[in-house]
Amino acid sequence: MLTRGNHKLGHDRIWSFSLPSGTPETCPGMTATCGSHCYAIALERYRPTAAAKYRRNLALSRRRDFGRRVRAFLIAHAVQVVRIHVGGDFYSARYARVWLRIIQRSPEVRFFFYTRTWVVSAIKPVIDEIAELPNCRVWYSADVDTGVPTDVPPQVRVAWLATTSDDPPPVDSHLVFRIRRIRATLPQPRTVPVCPAEDGITRTRRPTCERCGHCWQPLPPARTPLPVIELNPNLTT
Repeated sequence: MLTRGNHKLGHDRIWSFSLPSGTPETCPGMTATCGSHCYAIALERYRPTAAAKYRRNLALSRRRDFGRRVRAFLIAHAVQVVRIHVGGDFYSARYARVWLRIIQRSPEVRFFFYTRTWVVSAIKPVIDEIAELPNCRVWYSADVDTGVPTDVPPQVRVAWLATTSDDPPPVDSHLVFRIRRIRATLPQPRTVPVCPAEDGITRTRRPTCERCGHCWQPLPPARTPLPVIELNPNLTT
């Protein structure tokens, strides 16, 4: 059901749950841009065992006891962090609500995901409800086809997919993902961070999600402005 780690996530702390990718059935918010550059589609093409596992997961996700099964798995394996949907996405509001309940009932686990279903009116309200939970980080995925989302809840962040050298991240985005062929050729943007695994910078240790934590660690508390005290001009010292 859940898989422990991969090349990018790391190999110890983060588990993932995935579905088949690349069709409207499981990726209802898919665009031409993300469909043509999707690493999950390529993975399923070259690794038949992974593709078969994702198909089994899709069948499991339609069972009435799916939520209980996931919750039991989390407990049995003492899972700390879950990346929902390395492949696939929330394919219906009902399915998204099952994950909402799983996350609500698993306060000891941190969850995170990137989704394009913010473009699907029936699913977006559930995604935004999940974003209100303290143990889940929600990222809207966007590209040149979707444009930058305008109705973004305070707890949601926007991840921009850059596919060409003349595709600078919008100022309203919070993270940039880059396809492989442009990673080493572009300068780092000054305002929006690039995923360390995709920024083309050579490091002594390979960046992984479990070591970085930018996408799944809790958001910093909102800054509360200090009260402004107005002096009475009639008072004398």
